[in-house]
Amino acid sequence: MTDNEALAWIRLQRIPGIGPINGRKLVQYFGDVRNIFNQSARDLVQMAGVGPVMAERILNQTYRKDAENQYRMILKDSVRCLPLTHNAYPELLKECPDAPLILFQKGSLAFTGRRLLSIVGTRSMTDYGRRVCERLIKGLVPYNPVIVSGLAYGVDIFAQRNALKWGLDTVSCLGHGLDTVYPGGHAKYIPEILDRGALLSEFGLGTPPEPMNFVRRNRIIAGLAPATVVIQSGSKGGSLITADLAFGYDREVFAVPGRTTDCFSAGCNLLIGQHKAQLLHSPEQLVEALDWAPAPLKSEIPTQKIWSQGQGVLTATEIRICEFLSVNGIQLLDEIAVGCTLTTREVATVLFQMEMKEIIRPYPGKRFELAL
Repeated sequence: MTDNEALAWIRLQRIPGIGPINGRKLVQYFGDVRNIFNQSARDLVQMAGVGPVMAERILNQTYRKDAENQYRMILKDSVRCLPLTHNAYPELLKECPDAPLILFQKGSLAFTGRRLLSIVGTRSMTDYGRRVCERLIKGLVPYNPVIVSGLAYGVDIFAQRNALKWGLDTVSCLGHGLDTVYPGGHAKYIPEILDRGALLSEFGLGTPPEPMNFVRRNRIIAGLAPATVVIQSGSKGGSLITADLAFGYDREVFAVPGRTTDCFSAGCNLLIGQHKAQLLHSPEQLVEALDWAPAPLKSEIPTQKIWSQGQGVLTATEIRICEFLSVNGIQLLDEIAVGCTLTTREVATVLFQMEMKEIIRPYPGKRFELAL
């Protein structure tokens, strides 16, 4: 993706009143996001059915300058910009009609080929909820899912911390820019989350944690994964919004039942009673419903094979790429860069060296596989 393309996507997303649905329609109509800004106001009105006020807003240079400032901040803060058309944009989320035009990502997690499971619930988690959540995540370890949640108090952060505890990757979906952590007390978990997963947001840097942002954030949690689990929930709250969104996206929804007198299980019982969620009683039930087979065991250090076959000493970067390919199989050059937290240029150079050593095998389309 070129700088001009990234700037055009950021500019489109930051224009008030466009939104993800209309933005997607404009891109589809003109074939390329950059073409939108090459039209006259009259063409936008006549060709794309855009109102005169919106047409003037699209061409307003204020939003171009705003996008340029945002892009400079993103580059400085090592944030990835993933428009809808980017091959690293999560495929399941892309299927949602109101998917964000852009995702901003920190962290090296690559979504391609990964199993994702969203877990949400009340901020006022009880001992019952903690026991259920830990049992569920521990039971899912052989299937190596990525646990998706919202970094909030209660179920969200407990699920993510347990994912890390049991060696699983985790993704935090945020309702603000990636230069902020809310709640602030959870900043201490960010380094480990970035080491084993990612932070995601549709909001540009500098966006504060405002209440409506978290409602929008919930559709990312619901859309990323094929299934959403509600551990505990009151009769109202963000986790029920997330469950409703997942249900509307035709995803699987599971809810942990509780006593009828327990206010922290009222939302879960309601979802089950409305047939919006399956009653969840065990990790095994979830695995069966999602038709998951156990994930292949991670291979032993690939460098052992490399030594035995006489390819010699590897650099630290080559070892990192070997480990990534041994777990993930054939990967695009861009995915290797993301997964190994390297630039595309660095990866291209090292992959050429590894190809000469016959450590990797190239395929058309800038795809690569470990050859050993």
